[in-house]
Amino acid sequence: MTLQETFQKVRGNGKRTVARLARRVLPPTMLTLVHVEPGLNLTVNLRRHVMFWTGGLARFEPCAVRALRAAVEPGDTVFDVGANIGFFSTLFSRWVGAGGRVIALEPEPENLGLLRRNLDRNRCANVTVHAAAAGALPGTAHFSIDRATGATGHLGQEPTTGELSLGSGRVRLIETKVETIDALVERLDAPPRVIKLDIEGGEIHALEGAARTLADHRPIVVSELNGATGPDAVELLVRAGYRLWDLESGQTIDQGGHPFMVLAIPAESVDDARGLRIQKALPRPR
Repeated sequence: MTLQETFQKVRGNGKRTVARLARRVLPPTMLTLVHVEPGLNLTVNLRRHVMFWTGGLARFEPCAVRALRAAVEPGDTVFDVGANIGFFSTLFSRWVGAGGRVIALEPEPENLGLLRRNLDRNRCANVTVHAAAAGALPGTAHFSIDRATGATGHLGQEPTTGELSLGSGRVRLIETKVETIDALVERLDAPPRVIKLDIEGGEIHALEGAARTLADHRPIVVSELNGATGPDAVELLVRAGYRLWDLESGQTIDQGGHPFMVLAIPAESVDDARGLRIQKALPRPR
């Protein structure tokens, strides 16, 4: 293990300890934070959403924010899959402007309520919310919510990342509607220019349900890759004709790689103005 990896592990263990303690002693009070864009605010649950307020919103996924800010242009349609309470949906709404659209998917009921609240508070009239998860096939399915935080969840009955790192491995199951990105694109007549995915290991299934969209509309994809299916998601994107980068290191990713966060640009768009602008926003490889 390198010195940097050791530091990251120690830092991660420290954050988990703080998060466990915070969730035991803090009340479920609502707290409104200044967002990373002027004039925007984000209301969070003090106990559930520790990840947002402990370091301030400016420190929440800064690499993803930079890359997505470079990727999104006025007038775009953006899919926010796993919108949570609206950290990115509110930003997308601002960036695409009045002529753009944001399609936000979030199945977890309490996060869904805060998502709608944050969109209303920030006057995000160009955002359409769907109370659903994204998957490979439409229908209904079990959705697992971690008992430790209540803030994360995914399709299936396995414990979430939040539950495994902060709790005892127990799960709380609800039933949720499942949509495919392909079906939403067709039904809403909303071909996306950018898709952001953060669905706790379900990324491969959401991408399988977006095969036609990836082939026909060639959106830029920014995604977390949680769990064992991360390499499968990388392989799917490579086969679909995408070039991939590790969002946090700036390194290029080939088939079989498994970064925590991936940026995927269609191969034919890598050298156009948008593609070059996004690459410029990536960290410099070490």
